[in-house]
Amino acid sequence: MTGLFILIGCIVLLIIAITVLKVHPIPALLIAGLILGLASGNSVEVVTESLLSGFGNTLKWIGLVILFGTLLGEILAVTGGADVIADSVIKVFGTRRLPLAMAVIGFLVGIPVFVDVAYLTLLPTIIALSKKSGHSVLVLGLSLASSLTVAHALIPPTPGPLAVAAILETDIGGMIPVNITVGMFAVIGGLVFIKFNKNNLQISLPKEVLQKTQEKKSISGFKRVLPFVALLIPLILMGIGNLFSNDNPVIAFIKNPIWALLIGVVFALPLLERKNFSKKLNDYFQTSGAKSATVILITGTGGAFGQVIKDTEIVNSLLPDAGGLAAFGIILPFLLSFMFTTVTGSITVSLITTASVMAPIVTNGGLSPEFTAAAIGAGSLGVIHVNSSFFWLFKEVHEIDTSKLLKTFSLLTAVVAFSGGLMVLALYYFS
Repeated sequence: MTGLFILIGCIVLLIIAITVLKVHPIPALLIAGLILGLASGNSVEVVTESLLSGFGNTLKWIGLVILFGTLLGEILAVTGGADVIADSVIKVFGTRRLPLAMAVIGFLVGIPVFVDVAYLTLLPTIIALSKKSGHSVLVLGLSLASSLTVAHALIPPTPGPLAVAAILETDIGGMIPVNITVGMFAVIGGLVFIKFNKNNLQISLPKEVLQKTQEKKSISGFKRVLPFVALLIPLILMGIGNLFSNDNPVIAFIKNPIWALLIGVVFALPLLERKNFSKKLNDYFQTSGAKSATVILITGTGGAFGQVIKDTEIVNSLLPDAGGLAAFGIILPFLLSFMFTTVTGSITVSLITTASVMAPIVTNGGLSPEFTAAAIGAGSLGVIHVNSSFFWLFKEVHEIDTSKLLKTFSLLTAVVAFSGGLMVLALYYFS
């Protein structure tokens, strides 16, 4: 338990440094990781290697994804493509139901596409909807982010739920209906929280978004289809790609988030005026690079801090003896998973770790594999906070104060997790 107290102390210091002392997240995360590693008994060399490994592993795929996602968003925002999408969403769902619309979109998109990629791809639409509807961008953003996370934690074919099914030796076909039901209830719980806390979720859009003069005249004719194509093509390609084997080189290409987003950018290029086309495209690259640089670095350092947590093996020290745990029933996998996500900042690590702990009980017939898998998935939604790279990505793209995000985003994820957990209990005891 000493490792747990060290970790909690480092997280508290990190929160104080960023929220009270106003230290920039990049040095704060690196120093917190260094202190955690050294306090756990590792050498400076080992901790440094752990930080660099986490930084590199996070950015080796998410760095270019953030850049191309920002570029696509910049083109759609400036040319008016995002406004076309926003108008259509408002027309279908109405202004009042936009948080529900974002939740539905997130739940569907989050099944085939990673949370970070999906959120960045849909970001220009969220901003355009906020400008047109009067809904706070935080209300719409949290509605989307929470449902994306639920789908990531509960619904195959995302890697985490697939790993849980394999470890627990349960049939995916029997697991999906339970997980979908639990996931829908978790999303509803999040929407209820957002509805009754709207006054605390008000933030202003960045000044550059409000002051930006759009170069577009008006998008007409076949070009009105292009914003939808540019937005949906990356999501569709990644989703289709996950249904097939990587042995096919074409599938391996189109499912990769980097190339899928770049293909989306290509479909958005006809929205630009032909006059000075190359110069304008280069300007968009320059602007997108400047905008995404800080987001990329903070996301990377968030991953570095998370890697130190993993490498110190604090999670392994928390693993209980599975022998006498069956008496705790279905509540146990939920609580373990909730704790692991809160401690490590990784939903996937939480899913795999908890499933490994629960596997002996499930295989011996002590618990239902389907309900155990659902409880693990619901609990893995945990509390997303400063040890999560997505927390920092969300903070930077919306320019939100860290303390406000802890009171909103982190609290929302806890509500979503417990909403899903309650549904697991209801299904388990009354089915």
